[in-house]
Amino acid sequence: MPRKIKHKKPKNQRILAIDPGTRYWGIAIFRDNDLCDSMVKVLKTKGSPRKRLEEVKKIFLSLLNNYAPNVLVLEKPFFFWSKQSRFLDVVVEEVKSLARKNKMKVYEYSPRTARKIVCGDGNASKKDTARFLTTVYPDLHIWLNQDRRYKELYWGHMFDAVGLGVCYLKKTKEQS
Repeated sequence: MPRKIKHKKPKNQRILAIDPGTRYWGIAIFRDNDLCDSMVKVLKTKGSPRKRLEEVKKIFLSLLNNYAPNVLVLEKPFFFWSKQSRFLDVVVEEVKSLARKNKMKVYEYSPRTARKIVCGDGNASKKDTARFLTTVYPDLHIWLNQDRRYKELYWGHMFDAVGLGVCYLKKTKEQS
């Protein structure tokens, strides 16, 4: 009779979840199931793609130094025909390359997949997802109802990153 293989969830997972962008990055840091930190990083460099990639590298390496993650979870960018989306693809590839050089496991989820796993509905809005995440992590509630649309959009990047981290945690729990 064949034996069942049990998949043990690795202990001491340090997860870095990033909602990448060409201007803003949503970032969430998890230690196992605990959300330790969440933020938005602003990419300030303008000009040549090379200079902008240097800033991407600097930000990512500072996250590695500060949090020592061993898992990277990224949002797969939507495919658009624009200069920004081509640069976003380069940014994502650079981040994945840096992660692999630092022996991190890399996972990618589309926004729709993440929302389906987190909320049970792939068509959930960003706001619906953020509302759900505040039920899991009540400390995030302060960022949910912003008084201006641009603030809501700004903190939406952070909520997307937290959602990606939760998506990864739920997927790994299913597999164990």
